[in-house]
Amino acid sequence: MNIIYKSVAFTAVALALASCSKHDMFDDNFQLGDAVPTVYWEVGSSACKAGDEFTFKGTYYTEKGATPDHSEVWYSVTRAESAAATVKLAGSLSYTQTEAKTDVVRPTIPVVSFPHSMAEFDAANNQFVLNATVGTSSTLSPVDWVNPKEWDQEKFQSYYPAGFDTEFCDKVVEYLTKDSTYYSSLRTVYINYPFTNEQFAEANNVCGTNLPTNIGEEEGSDISAEKSDLWYATTEADPAKIVGYYYTTIDGDGRTIIHEVAKDYVNPDVNLWPVYDSAPWVFCRYNDDTGSIISTVRANYMPAFKYLISKISFPEWIYDSANQNYAVTFGRTYSLEAQFRVYDTAGNEGIASDIRTISIN
Repeated sequence: MNIIYKSVAFTAVALALASCSKHDMFDDNFQLGDAVPTVYWEVGSSACKAGDEFTFKGTYYTEKGATPDHSEVWYSVTRAESAAATVKLAGSLSYTQTEAKTDVVRPTIPVVSFPHSMAEFDAANNQFVLNATVGTSSTLSPVDWVNPKEWDQEKFQSYYPAGFDTEFCDKVVEYLTKDSTYYSSLRTVYINYPFTNEQFAEANNVCGTNLPTNIGEEEGSDISAEKSDLWYATTEADPAKIVGYYYTTIDGDGRTIIHEVAKDYVNPDVNLWPVYDSAPWVFCRYNDDTGSIISTVRANYMPAFKYLISKISFPEWIYDSANQNYAVTFGRTYSLEAQFRVYDTAGNEGIASDIRTISIN
């Protein structure tokens, strides 16, 4: 008995040839009234290890006057990929960027052929039965890259779509600096990321701000603690902490405009609310809407922080210091969409209507 295996190599030539041919459900010479083999099949398992064989049982018969010649198993290969990354540097900011795609990397083509002589005749059901196996390629092994301890830029570039890291960083920077929604997260980045005094000076020069540039100059100083002390704000309504006042107006577009004034400002026509002691880049004030003290980054300082955090690389954003790994998750799996076909000596083709999905593991 001769089992003929078709080429399953994933080469550019094979893919090009396969993509140029269309395999119709019926032969080009098929005419209405032609008797085709009647075919059914089932597989032993819906999962198979890459490089192993999956078993199947095929049954078929032909109309009177037709003679079976051989059978074939055809299949296409589908690849499914998912990629994700999660920011870990920014404290309470919870952001995960994901990508997913599924594509057919090889169209449906014949993989293996079985001579009719391999089938046994089932007299009770007046049909032929073929029990056989079909091979798979070891190149279809799943790929998993999850929370690596060491960063591998080559793997990242081979697994993730181009521009994923840039889009991720841009989105994180946008979340942190478009307003003060993530005020505490921006403060966390300022404290925990090892910005240099030179970078602070550069940001001041570019943005016209006055961020401290002498951090950690004392020997043995705790830089994170020092930066935490520098970024401070009043949290309780202490009259001794009031450094000024503010009032609000509404402009022609319905926007609230804040007017900050000195402690000795007097205007009986407006409601004055206290401004409290804080870092120069923090606007710490009583908010009548919330009935509490709130803190935001002053608008003239936000460009400086945006300038600074735009220097942070993708691996630095996703490094999980608590677990000492990088918060990326990539997975690639393959599956087969398989068909069973039987041909008679006249070239008529019968195709099992059931397409069997085989997951490769």
